[in-house]
Amino acid sequence: MAVAHRIGFRGRLVTVMVALVAVVSLSIGGLLMLYLFEDEKARAMEQLRLGERVADEVLDRRTSLILSRLDVVVRDFGFRSAVASGDRPTADSALANQARRVGARFAVLLDNDSIALAESGTPPDRLQSGQLLAEARQSGYASRMAVFGDKGVELIAIPVEAPGLRAWLIAGFSLGAELSDVIGRLSGTEAQFRTGANSEARFLESTQYFTRIVKLTENGPSALQLLLQINREASLANYYRRAVEIILLVSTVLVLAALIALMIARNMGRPVLQLADYAKAIGDGRTPLPPPIRAGGELAQLRQALGDMLTKLRDREDQIRHAASHDEITGLPNRNAFLSQLREQFSSGKPCCLLGLRINDLSDVNDTLGLEFGDKVLRAVSARLADQLPDMSALARTGGGEFLMMTPQQSEEELEAQANGLRLAVESPLMVETTPFSLRCTMVTLQLPADAMNTDQVRRRLNLTFEQAQKSRQAVTHYQPGDDENHLRELQIISDLNAALTDNSLYMNYQPKLEMVCASFHQVEALVRWIHPELGFVSPEEFILLAEKSGQINELTRHILHRVAEDAGEWHAAGLNIGVAINLSALDLTRPDLPDDVAEAFSRWQLPMSRITLEVTESALMDDPETALETLRRLRQLGVTLSVDDFGTGYSSLSQLRKLPVQELKIDKSFVLHLDAEPQDQLIVRSTIDMAHGLGLRVVAEGIENVESWNLLRNWGCELGQGFFLSRPVAASDLQATEQLLSNRQRDLTHTGETLS
Repeated sequence: MAVAHRIGFRGRLVTVMVALVAVVSLSIGGLLMLYLFEDEKARAMEQLRLGERVADEVLDRRTSLILSRLDVVVRDFGFRSAVASGDRPTADSALANQARRVGARFAVLLDNDSIALAESGTPPDRLQSGQLLAEARQSGYASRMAVFGDKGVELIAIPVEAPGLRAWLIAGFSLGAELSDVIGRLSGTEAQFRTGANSEARFLESTQYFTRIVKLTENGPSALQLLLQINREASLANYYRRAVEIILLVSTVLVLAALIALMIARNMGRPVLQLADYAKAIGDGRTPLPPPIRAGGELAQLRQALGDMLTKLRDREDQIRHAASHDEITGLPNRNAFLSQLREQFSSGKPCCLLGLRINDLSDVNDTLGLEFGDKVLRAVSARLADQLPDMSALARTGGGEFLMMTPQQSEEELEAQANGLRLAVESPLMVETTPFSLRCTMVTLQLPADAMNTDQVRRRLNLTFEQAQKSRQAVTHYQPGDDENHLRELQIISDLNAALTDNSLYMNYQPKLEMVCASFHQVEALVRWIHPELGFVSPEEFILLAEKSGQINELTRHILHRVAEDAGEWHAAGLNIGVAINLSALDLTRPDLPDDVAEAFSRWQLPMSRITLEVTESALMDDPETALETLRRLRQLGVTLSVDDFGTGYSSLSQLRKLPVQELKIDKSFVLHLDAEPQDQLIVRSTIDMAHGLGLRVVAEGIENVESWNLLRNWGCELGQGFFLSRPVAASDLQATEQLLSNRQRDLTHTGETLS
């Protein structure tokens, strides 16, 4: 794939075309060469078959010629007289003369009993004349091929009559190079006689010759064959010439194909590359002109399609850009577009004023009259705002029922007047589809850049100002410097609280509670503390409230339970048998797994579970009474003591209090701090103690600051007391020393004020 990218489109096109032509040309050339080779081979075989017929004809003619000569010999009078004389020397001499005349290698005269009458030359010892003479008697003569030694010989037998059969003449004629040369010359082959060969194949193919074997005798050790051969190189010379011509032809075709492919690729590739550059420019977001392509057909259609695509892309981008920067309901710029304008305003350095408006009742309008009607209301409000704003102003709908406006710089009084005018315009009765109604809205203002230096500050301080406006319920709320810093502090506390829980950097203090009858150390109230590394001491009221807002209160409560259980284990080990009271958040009572967390944390608690007191506020019980009651019942099943904290500051009724599974009331310290000097507080506290006793509840008084308050509460029957008069909150490690101090004061506390009862 990487190679394909490097050679490019035209290179690939040329490669494909040349490769295709090469495959076709080489296939055709290869087939032609194969056919030519087979043709040349068939020619050689045909020539060898003709050579075989020529050899047969030559051998037959030679035999006939020899017979003619031998017939002359046997008819010669002198020869027959010599044979008839019966004289062996005479007969040998005559036979020798005649043998030399006919060119025989040897000759022999045999009588009818195959007894030699005369001999010439050197007849072979193994001359088998029986079959030869039998054939001669039947046909008048006989001829056969034979091998004597390693030489081929043609034997011819003919009768000698003078008159009557006198003898049989058998002559042997050598088959030599002279005869083979004649056969080779007449047949156009290379001919030679071979003896002793034993091959059944009539045609042999080697690397040098095409060979045809003509068997002159039967196969065997004395076999005689005639080999006809054609030189292979000479026979294939024509084939080689044709092959060179074919290779040249194929090469020429390939070169021409490459040149044609280059021309085609050049003509086709250029417009394709132009279209590719055109498409790439479109993809890069540019608006190029269509390339000037001369070719028609598909390329022209492709250029037209790319041009149409470019037009549609631009239209779609315009629609997307408009949708991204405008509100689809009112058609006004949206939040992003307004913030962009605001950034430009900051960049220009020109001061301006920002007004924000939120429709308070938009959700009610949507819920009661429908979203379509709510959209019409938004359009009506945007039209009224646009009518009221000066020409140089910017107006945007930034979400829900919120509108933001940017106007030229003006004084506080002018801005206040303009904001009131806008508010009155929006809140004046509307008539939408014959439905009259009025809206309420919240107006806020900011002076820029005095109140915010960038868009992030604008967004944050605008939201803060809206929150302040919701609380203050003023007609127009202006941003007040310092609100943002408080908000940032809250954000930092929320952000760092999780790290404090993870790092275990919170710590616990414990404030003693004393049994007022005997002034004995009964219990401690666990109070969580936090020293922030940057903000210093953070009050528990502040970070607990923020934990509730940020959803971290459950983790904080779980952390406190385990820390208190761990500290309690240590002081129990030190011999202090004192219980513990833990404050719960209202949100804790809505968590079903709170009882499980309490049971897990105090699984190693050594005292009765009743010495663990869980304090809940009246507001927690009143916010979600059913869920709180269910949680309290489950906590009560654990055996812990339940106490209503800060009693007297909430809104609980006696009927509801009677239903709660609590065992204790804790009078809020606001009624106890000045108990010795405030008769009304005395009346409230004494009535509360009597009421609690009437309901079977114990009473805890917190905020005891002096001995007079201690004595009053003690004499009124209050069971438990807590306050700085008795002890300030101390660390777990100081509880033992505190217990000792309280023991030292026990006598004074139990004997003072008895006369006041």
